[in-house]
Amino acid sequence: MSWQILATISVILYSVSVLLQRLLLKDDKSEPISFSVFFQVGVAVVIGVLVVLLQGSIPIPNISQISWSVLAMTVLYALANIFVFKSLKTTEASRFTVIFSSKALFAVLGSSLFFREILTPIQWLGALLIISGVAIISLKKLNKKLNAGDLFALLAAIIFGLANTNDRFLVQFFDPYSYVVIGFLLPGLAIAIFYPKKMSNIKNYFKGSFIYKMALLCLLYGLSATSFFAALRIAPNSSQLFSVTAFGAILTVILSVIFLKEKDSILKKIIGVVVSVAGLLLVNK
Repeated sequence: MSWQILATISVILYSVSVLLQRLLLKDDKSEPISFSVFFQVGVAVVIGVLVVLLQGSIPIPNISQISWSVLAMTVLYALANIFVFKSLKTTEASRFTVIFSSKALFAVLGSSLFFREILTPIQWLGALLIISGVAIISLKKLNKKLNAGDLFALLAAIIFGLANTNDRFLVQFFDPYSYVVIGFLLPGLAIAIFYPKKMSNIKNYFKGSFIYKMALLCLLYGLSATSFFAALRIAPNSSQLFSVTAFGAILTVILSVIFLKEKDSILKKIIGVVVSVAGLLLVNK
């Protein structure tokens, strides 16, 4: 299976999982840090169970040779998620979406620096158009000054970009399913250790039908991540892959219009989609 097909599967599953989260958990009042730990560990558990059922075991390589990179992965994703929480507390979701989507550009810069995987000028233009499409759709006020939440979102984007660059190295040692298990489990546990008092809220997530909804979300998100890491293993240029996955934000908007009937600012959304699709075509040249 080509990396383009795997990337497409990843983007579609990611967008569907975001849509389901908005639809099923719309009225849920959850504490963000404990929820993130629950979600990340949940993805690791669900994918781990799936792998055991299909393969009988979870193949984990000897990490002694890559221990520093595994530690970097844990710290980077844990820090990025913490900055995401801090940002969402003080900034609008629309502004966060725009700023955080720049993580694709930082991942491209990281790959260019460490792996010499450089985009052509046309592909760079495509990547910028995809991010611009996200901005057109999401940004409501252009003249609003940057606040602390915006800076936290930028820090999260930078760190996520570095983490994705590190992923490019690590996925060569792991089975994609195994990397999802370790890549979600370790950062989740790291955040739990950093915020031990928040963990008392986790018991609330086992009540009623919430746990079943979360299992479905974790499965979809985990399969999306698995497809992404599988594509990352075989993509000749990871910078192209990072740019393509930024299109997930646009696809989420399209699905929201179709299935959730979110037709406000429909002209702006159409323009944003057209700009991003044009960027997607250029990135794949």
